[in-house]
Amino acid sequence: MEQLFNEALAARLQYLTLPLELIGLTLALIEIRFPKAAEYLTRRIEQLAMPMEAMRAGESGPESLMERSLETMLRRILKAGLGLLTLIYLVQGVYTLIALWPEFGWLIGFGVGYLITAIVLTITLVLIGVTTFFLVVGGSDFAQRFVAGRAIGTLGILIAGLGLLGELYQFVTQLVH
Repeated sequence: MEQLFNEALAARLQYLTLPLELIGLTLALIEIRFPKAAEYLTRRIEQLAMPMEAMRAGESGPESLMERSLETMLRRILKAGLGLLTLIYLVQGVYTLIALWPEFGWLIGFGVGYLITAIVLTITLVLIGVTTFFLVVGGSDFAQRFVAGRAIGTLGILIAGLGLLGELYQFVTQLVH
């Protein structure tokens, strides 16, 4: 039982659960206190829910709205992530070249390290991007169907509920240990 409820994992989970709860409660607050902003965001959520409606309608192929929006999002995420990685490695490489004039073997190791990091980063960004896309699209579709016209507050409560599940895991871990 102690292996399932790991204290180190519970401590790290806090980095995910707190932002989820803050985002969720902020969305619920927007729904309650700022109705005009909530209406605008609801229209945007309805646009996000369109791919799910297209998928239910049986639209497929490269002209599918879901495929186009997922492709665009992944392209932007990968371009930004790999651009940032390249910039970091470029700055580190230039600094090392100026500071110490490295050997040829170091440059090969540096290049291999960049390639491996780029591959791992690409896989990670694709997984995070796809997961986020389907959570937002699926969550917004569910929120729209659950309480019509109140998608922002509903989505906020759902997101805060996910954070609450993480908090529950942390609580049970504290009880077990």
